[in-house]
Amino acid sequence: MKHHLNYSKEDPNYVLLDKIFKIIGSRKSRKIIASKGVKNIEMMILSIKIIFTAIFFDITLEFIVEELKRDKKLRKFFEIKDDVPGAIQISEFLSRFSSDTYVKIVNRILMTVKPLKKRGKRTFIVDATPVDLDYNIKRKKRYKKQLEKQGLKWSYASSYGFYIGFKATIVIEHKSALPVAILIHSGAPHDSKIFDDIMENLQKRRIIKNGDTIIFDKGYYSY
Repeated sequence: MKHHLNYSKEDPNYVLLDKIFKIIGSRKSRKIIASKGVKNIEMMILSIKIIFTAIFFDITLEFIVEELKRDKKLRKFFEIKDDVPGAIQISEFLSRFSSDTYVKIVNRILMTVKPLKKRGKRTFIVDATPVDLDYNIKRKKRYKKQLEKQGLKWSYASSYGFYIGFKATIVIEHKSALPVAILIHSGAPHDSKIFDDIMENLQKRRIIKNGDTIIFDKGYYSY
């Protein structure tokens, strides 16, 4: 049985999400989203917020939508002034863009965070979770070729079972407790298979440097 997403200012998850939501909804972030050709900026902001919430609480898009419709405080936290879009509506919107588009938008937004520009030895925490897009709502048939064009495929995770979505990896700077990068991999690859890709991406983008500490759980280690 899933617990309700009861909003609380004292909940550590909501404290961190509040920081992230303020960054995502800022004027700079809106300009970045618009520069990527996104016309419905409000829907994109809401979609990114939902993706982060799904990562933090390990829940599906559909469940988040149900909770937003149920809880007035949660809607206020998400800054939803009008009606909450349906799960199918959000899923269809998400499917219009490739995972690479989301990665570029979110990472560019995260790199605008000024406190993280200060240097010195840092500690980063890395973890990943499957994100179920609820893309198969009401058993609407999705053909393999259609999913491939959108960078999606059927996958399996112990927490969801079979689902259509992706694996989201989030990198958090320990001291500030703010995310500095998010990576998306189609399907549900094992953590050990994406370890090299994560490290190469962080080095290429100069997020990590010599002397930094990067913390992974044991799932990323493979003989």
